[in-house]
Order: sequence, then structure tokens, then C-alpha cells
Amino acid sequence: MGKLHFYSGILIVVLFLLTGQYMHHQYDHLRDMELMQRALFRAGHLYILLFGLIHIALGINLHSVQIPFWRPVQWLASVITFAATGLVVYAFFTELPPTHIERPLTRYSLYMILAGISLHGIVYMFTSGKKLPFALPKDTTH
Repeated sequence: MGKLHFYSGILIVVLFLLTGQYMHHQYDHLRDMELMQRALFRAGHLYILLFGLIHIALGINLHSVQIPFWRPVQWLASVITFAATGLVVYAFFTELPPTHIERPLTRYSLYMILAGISLHGIVYMFTSGKKLPFALPKDTTH
């Protein structure tokens, strides 16, 4: 699954570059756009980059777990992360330019990426066998 995240992340970063060209050619690089619309457009554009970089980082660091209980959890985390990425790209093209500040698809994609990455973190915590840096030291005085 790590290679899939890595190569998908590279494709998403390329898509980020293409959406920049889309904004340049379709909306004259947002020059005459109202400030709120312009800021929301750029935020949506940057979310695509962020999600692509998340996939690249996952691709570099993700290792398939060998514990049967955690395999489907890791798989679910990846599915949620991919779904969130698809949703943020879809939201870029359907919610922009914004007519109002509420962008529910973008909001849901951010919640989903948080859930997916959190699940990956939980899987890592319970399967890595490494001592976590924030674990409290054991009391050795007794």
C-alpha cells in the first residue's frame, strides 16, 4: 500500500500544478476576484498540495502490518485517506469559485484526512514495537 500512496501522492502534486494552470487560464490568475473568493480558491488549491504531500509521506514511511487485527484497520485508514483526497479534488472544481464561505465538501475532506492519518498513527503506535517519545517513564523507585 505504501507504493500506491507514494505514486498517488506524486500524481496529486502534478494535479496541484495543473489546477494552478487552470486558475491562471480560466480565472485570469484570480486577479479581479473578490478577496474572500480569492482566498478560498487558493486554500482549496493548497489543500490539494497538502493531501498530495501527505500521500508521499505515507508512501515513504508506511509498512504493511503483520498483525491480523491491525491489517484491516490500516487498510481502512488508507481507503479513508484516498477518499478524502478524491473529495478535496472534486470540491475544488464544484465548490469554487465560492458564492458563500461554507464549503461542506472541503470541510468533510479535511475531517476525513484527519481520521485517516489518525488511524494510521494508531496502527503505528500499537504495531511498531518502538518506545514512543511521549510515553511516561516507569517508576523504578519501588
